[in-house]
Amino acid sequence: MLKIRLTKNQQEYDAGQSCIALENRSFLQSFEYGEMQGKMGNEPVYMLVENQDDQIIGSLLAILFKAKRGRYLFMPYPVLDKKMMEVILPHLKALAGTLKIDFLRISPMIDDNDENKKWMSEMGFRHAPVHMMHPELLWLLDLTKSEEELLKDMRKNTRYGIKQAEKMQIQVKSGASEELLKQFYEIHEETSKRQHFVPYPWTYLKAQLDVFAPKNEIKIYIVEHEGKPIAGAVIMFSGPEGIYHHGASLSEFNKIPASYLIQWEAIKEAKKRGMPRYNFWGVVDNAPKHPWAGLSFFKKGFGGYGRAILHAQDLPITPKYWFNFVVETIRRIKRGY
Repeated sequence: MLKIRLTKNQQEYDAGQSCIALENRSFLQSFEYGEMQGKMGNEPVYMLVENQDDQIIGSLLAILFKAKRGRYLFMPYPVLDKKMMEVILPHLKALAGTLKIDFLRISPMIDDNDENKKWMSEMGFRHAPVHMMHPELLWLLDLTKSEEELLKDMRKNTRYGIKQAEKMQIQVKSGASEELLKQFYEIHEETSKRQHFVPYPWTYLKAQLDVFAPKNEIKIYIVEHEGKPIAGAVIMFSGPEGIYHHGASLSEFNKIPASYLIQWEAIKEAKKRGMPRYNFWGVVDNAPKHPWAGLSFFKKGFGGYGRAILHAQDLPITPKYWFNFVVETIRRIKRGY
């Protein structure tokens, strides 16, 4: 018999994470990510999975969000299967009553297929009305290949962009300082205005830096042109992968292949750390009008393969869930994709 126990002890929680296969771990399930959410005013809930001998065999993170449209508990990228869900679901429902939430939301780290959709539905979950909580089509790159093989497998113009940047002797600065983060944030704000998306708030990026920098799990990359920052990225290095988490560039310098070189430097850093893969985060397929279409083309140019993750699933708890359902459905329709 498996059971669930709450904890606030990082050592216990990390022990549970170490029981999960390395290739399935995500920084979104780390103790640090819970701390980061706490800095944002949300409440992390750390759960331990134990066997009948009280041995820790896994751990799970959920975040309590207190939105006006409804309180909900969200689990980002937990590694679950049908058996595990059967064990934790009664505990989650009990926790829902204690925390007085209106619904549970899970973005499970499981493949998007009919079998997984079926058992989630059988347990009472439904397709969440949001566009997505986190990327649902990941673009991954196998880093067990040599640098020469990686370059060979890239799209021709991607490889050319990297080589051109190297010939231009473009310098990439990297580190985990607040100064570099401020430079990135300025470019990020400019990019958001140009591409019409809501930028991450400074408090979010600063909390991410503050929590992950002490563990050497985050790096900010910046390229300057004549003393002006023109492109940047925030890369996570966690578990099995380097992760392209945030990126930005100034359009007036798009003839300078800065972003190509930033990605190549981050890929080489992940290889240096012995990580087996690089995660370009989210992409879209066959959606030329989607805001991510151009970025997806850029990412796929480095070679690699896609992995489709099951869409976020909701478990309604109180009637207030349906108010949230309507609000999020309207927002999704207004997006137009």
